[in-house]
Amino acid sequence: MSPFDNVDESEKQHLEVDIATDDETDPYESGSESDTTSLSSSILNYEYENGRRYHAYKAGAYAFPNDETEQDRLDMMHHLYLLLLQGKLHAAPLENPQRVLDIGTGTGIWAIDFADNYESAEVVGTDLSPIQPRWVPPNVQFLVDDAESDWTFSQNSFDYIHLRGLCGAIQDWPQLLKQSYDTLKPGGYVESFEFIKFNLFCDDDTFTPETAAWRYYDLVNKAATKSGRPLTPERPLREIVAETGFKNVQEKLFKCPLGTWPADPKQKELGRWFMLIGETGFEAYGLVLLTRVLGMPIDEVKQLIDDCRAEVRGRKLHGYGILNLIVAQKPE
Repeated sequence: MSPFDNVDESEKQHLEVDIATDDETDPYESGSESDTTSLSSSILNYEYENGRRYHAYKAGAYAFPNDETEQDRLDMMHHLYLLLLQGKLHAAPLENPQRVLDIGTGTGIWAIDFADNYESAEVVGTDLSPIQPRWVPPNVQFLVDDAESDWTFSQNSFDYIHLRGLCGAIQDWPQLLKQSYDTLKPGGYVESFEFIKFNLFCDDDTFTPETAAWRYYDLVNKAATKSGRPLTPERPLREIVAETGFKNVQEKLFKCPLGTWPADPKQKELGRWFMLIGETGFEAYGLVLLTRVLGMPIDEVKQLIDDCRAEVRGRKLHGYGILNLIVAQKPE
């Protein structure tokens, strides 16, 4: 049985534009050394830049903020993933997992939800930022750790490793997946959920070089590549997963519209959430990369971000992202 048997076939669906509301403003827009380190004052001594807060541990390794605005965005992304997976926390066919590792846990919301659903499992979440809540289920542990350094976990010690939303944070995907492979028990699963490309796809020529969004994605991708942490993996992750030694590699693609322009109610709901995420996401991805890496003036960057938001709200830009879900198993 495929782990995707109960997952929606959204990647096969052509996204029809809701013509009746194409020119309207969306009613929701206004709502719109590798040591595992324990918590210390130095880790909490965050850095601040252009009005946003960034991690202190290995400062600069991750270009995105960790403040409350960003935490809200990450939690909304969690909801978007749940919508795509029809409320499921994972696609891997897990049976009574005992040890689970969540790399790049962010706010910890996935790890906490997983722990609540699998009370017999020990769930470990790692991140550069200690932004997870203090009150968590007893079977959850959060560690401040760098996934790109040598892991200190024992080999063959986890039943399941969860990787999600890591593009832009990882320099060496083969190394990350090799460490995942080594750390998994034989028969264990790795699951990855990433955008196949940090850019928009479009079927009707409304996403063009003349749009602010086109310029934004072009510049941010150039900056990320220059920084050494591209937002699009250099090779398809499925290839890297297979080369690492995993078997039963399965992949599923999901279209996710940006904005409420689709006619289909389910796609419109996905687009509404993705639009809300983009309200702060354009800034989260762009501020450091465009100012620090490309040297753009902050006023110019903020104007570009505002123009992108306006384009998405206006519904005339019919763009969508494509998410790539991969499930693979370590041989027994």
